[in-house]
Amino acid sequence: MKLWQKIFLYTLILVMLAVSMTSILLLKNSFSLAMGQKKQSVYSEHEFLITSFKSMMLTERLRENAVVLDEQTLRKFMSETFGVSSNGVAFLDGEKKAVYANRQMEIPQELLEAVEKGKDPYMQVQEYQLFTASSETLEGKNYYVVTENDIRDVVEIHENMLYEIQIISMSCAIVIAFILLFVVKMLLHPLKRVNEGTGEIALGNYRKRIQVRGHDELSELARNMNIMAESVESNVRALEDVAEDRKHFIDNLSHEMKTPLTSILGFSDLLQIKKDITDESRIEYAGIIKEEASRMRTLSGKLMELITVGEAKLEFHKEDMGSLFREIGISLKVVADSHKMHLFCESEEGELCVDRELFKSLLYNLVDNAIKASPEGGQICVKGRFEEGRFCLEVEDEGVGIPEEEIEKITQAFYMVDKARSRASGGAGLGLALCAEIVSVHRGNMRFESLLGEGTRVTIRMKGGEEHA
Repeated sequence: MKLWQKIFLYTLILVMLAVSMTSILLLKNSFSLAMGQKKQSVYSEHEFLITSFKSMMLTERLRENAVVLDEQTLRKFMSETFGVSSNGVAFLDGEKKAVYANRQMEIPQELLEAVEKGKDPYMQVQEYQLFTASSETLEGKNYYVVTENDIRDVVEIHENMLYEIQIISMSCAIVIAFILLFVVKMLLHPLKRVNEGTGEIALGNYRKRIQVRGHDELSELARNMNIMAESVESNVRALEDVAEDRKHFIDNLSHEMKTPLTSILGFSDLLQIKKDITDESRIEYAGIIKEEASRMRTLSGKLMELITVGEAKLEFHKEDMGSLFREIGISLKVVADSHKMHLFCESEEGELCVDRELFKSLLYNLVDNAIKASPEGGQICVKGRFEEGRFCLEVEDEGVGIPEEEIEKITQAFYMVDKARSRASGGAGLGLALCAEIVSVHRGNMRFESLLGEGTRVTIRMKGGEEHA
């Protein structure tokens, strides 16, 4: 059974029970009031009848000139007095034997027993008749006076009203059922939209959004489902991007490995096959093999370093930047001099929590990229300073620059702006990807500014790593 059916059915049952119970209680209360009024009226008639009869007996004694009427005269007088009465009247002696009755009556024994016990007068309803009994003293004897009144009108009114209420209740049930069905369907329609939307999302349509109307619980549920769908879509997109990046990474790695391997195998075959090879050619081929092998070693080293940056156990310690830059500057100057470059490397004094080896690798890779992008005689400037609680590192060269549309891609693994120049200088496009990872583990960010033909500036701001106890 569906939710709307359960709500409709249970609500209809509860409403009908409430309406029926209310109607029955009101009817019962109305019947009790009507019966109470009828009993009061009958009681008054009973009292009036006895009082009138006693007065008339006094008149009869005077007319008969008797102190006490005998039983025969009393019965005759009763017959003359009550013979034409519309209500039943009966007189019973002390032994509960009928002395006079204007009509045949089935007097309940409990009625007389109740009067005998002191409940005087006493009333009892039997079917459509209301009996009233009281104990009276007439002509020196005790009599039970019983009157019978027809209450059929009151009972029939009650029964008619009960029947009408049943008809009205059934009619109301039908009307309420239609209204309730419409209201339930209308109120639960948003739930249907939520259900349909979640069904589409469950089938993989993560772009599906549920239409939100109002501010009730169902609207809140729809909003939460939309937030969940956005989160799932974002995570799926991120996983797809990771999968795509890995595919590109593997494709690029295969390509980068294939080129030097092809050269190595080709020139190795030449050295093996050719028997009349000259010394100059042998030296040339061996040099090419050495150069390609060196390139593969550099590639594998960079690749291993890139993979292990986020996985290796890093050792963060506070390092004096001024001292560390002077130490690194000596090593970098040797590299710059070998390429006929002018290198300037210095930093403000101050401490930063870094992994020493990773920080050195960061500077080596940035300067190596700057050297590859700069002509002979060019200048490379490496500066460090502290500002607003962060350490700012700048590496600036006077090289060929980077096109604006390429800047966002240069930190991707194996991405090279000028592939021919990069490969000629032994590059594989992993240096800046490695730098981005190192900056990330030091809680920093890296920004590139470049103009074609004028040079490039790399700006890094980092908070540093968390020092180990």
